[in-house]
Amino acid sequence: MRMLDEVEKLRLAKLSIFDKINNGDWYQYSKEVELQKIVKNSSQKISEINDKAKENIDEARKLLEDFLPNLPQSSEIYFPIIALEYPNRFKVGENTFINSGLQIISAGKVKIGKNCFIGPNCQLFTPNHHAKDMILRRKGWQYDGPIVIGNDCWLGGSVILLPGVSLGDDVVVGAGSVVTKSFPSHCIIAGNPARLIRNE
Repeated sequence: MRMLDEVEKLRLAKLSIFDKINNGDWYQYSKEVELQKIVKNSSQKISEINDKAKENIDEARKLLEDFLPNLPQSSEIYFPIIALEYPNRFKVGENTFINSGLQIISAGKVKIGKNCFIGPNCQLFTPNHHAKDMILRRKGWQYDGPIVIGNDCWLGGSVILLPGVSLGDDVVVGAGSVVTKSFPSHCIIAGNPARLIRNE
């Protein structure tokens, strides 16, 4: 992460918002009208989908497919969905099941592989703030770290993945875990912060 000095601010001013996000650069959400419009629209769409699910699950699925046109037919997301801010930056592989209560707060990209099980009330967050500079936090500066979940992973209920986390294939995450760093394939992790329990 680059130091946010005046030279850096001048460099950032020349970039589009999604260039900044993809580069992991600093930006101020409060000044990014395009992002605010996307998040507001997504919130409204999710509310409509959840309301429809109370009446007709099949119709809710159709609305969800309109909202997430790349969602495979073989994959499923249970309702209600709490938040999914950027549908075009969220990818799901084939034959993946995501239980109810999904919350994805992310301008950064989020990718879930194929054959995954995502337990209820899981939360994935890509935005990050400066841990040591309260002035930058006060002014709303943030950056995003993408989240990647490999194939054949199982996240227990109420798992939280923090910015920049990448999980390899065949990773099992114990319920209630807070994952603060990346882990390789074929392991079991759990805890707050999550740690390696077993490496197979």
